[in-house]
Amino acid sequence: MSIGSTDDAQSIVLSDQERLEGKYSPETLAKVLGALHQDGLVVLKNVIPVETIDKINTWMCDDADRRIRDPTQAYNHGIKSNILQRPPLTEPELLSKDVYFNPFVLQTANAYLGHRPIWNWMTANNALANTGGTRQPPHKDSSFDHPLYPYFFIANIPLCDFSIENGSTEFWLGSHSHTTQAEQKVAETEEDLASYPGLTEIGGIIPPISEEAKEERRKIRPPIQPACGRGDVMIRDLRLWHAGMPNHSNAHRVMLGLGYMSPHHPNYYLKVHLPSSQEKFFLGNGRPDVEVRAQWYSDEDLAKVTEDVNFYTKPAYLEKK
Repeated sequence: MSIGSTDDAQSIVLSDQERLEGKYSPETLAKVLGALHQDGLVVLKNVIPVETIDKINTWMCDDADRRIRDPTQAYNHGIKSNILQRPPLTEPELLSKDVYFNPFVLQTANAYLGHRPIWNWMTANNALANTGGTRQPPHKDSSFDHPLYPYFFIANIPLCDFSIENGSTEFWLGSHSHTTQAEQKVAETEEDLASYPGLTEIGGIIPPISEEAKEERRKIRPPIQPACGRGDVMIRDLRLWHAGMPNHSNAHRVMLGLGYMSPHHPNYYLKVHLPSSQEKFFLGNGRPDVEVRAQWYSDEDLAKVTEDVNFYTKPAYLEKK
């Protein structure tokens, strides 16, 4: 919970019976959906084994150290405090259904987004150690006239315990429920566009929220930085205002991000980028609870791909004819 706020994210705790059955009871699912509709955010507690998370975190932190020694490494928003990474998708011993096909996440996706949700995006966001002082502006992950229904959510999987000190994400709870592009800033100068190359043009909408909209929202429900732990999953409606925050600790703060789209949202561009060597794991014998919309690569080619940093959710009906 953030300093000065009495608000907090809603956390949903599994019962022993629900863990055994691999699904929430109707009563618990109602709480999950209530949190998402009311707040735009819910924390699913202890749905992934901690030992699974720790193994992935070790790999990701080693990968981050290697990346930041590389002078060609790109930084998120061009600021050397945050990088995007790809999880260890070609390492069979680090692939887990609890992470990539978590039954509680998929149950939530089917109920909130509609059956059968589409998994079409994945990345990992790393707030680098000892880079306190830099933060993102509150923003939405869109630059278009987005739908006003639940059309996409992100399942963020923390690979360490998240706190204010190490950069737990800032959320403006409830901001998703009536927000439109009218609350977002308009690009007036080239400087406004610098952090969003290719996204829009002068006069177009950019992700940051306007100062006026933030001040009005702050009076109603100020932002928070919720704590969460290894083994939890934070589900965020894509319309929710949020911001990456500084990491003042001496350890990297990594979270995986898996994106699920409503089957009613007509976006055909976005795909998750996966290695063909692990096709059997990702496709299994069919996935009745999720469509895996993927682009497949050899291990060597996947290592060169940068397309998965582009998060493009515009619907087909808004594309220029």
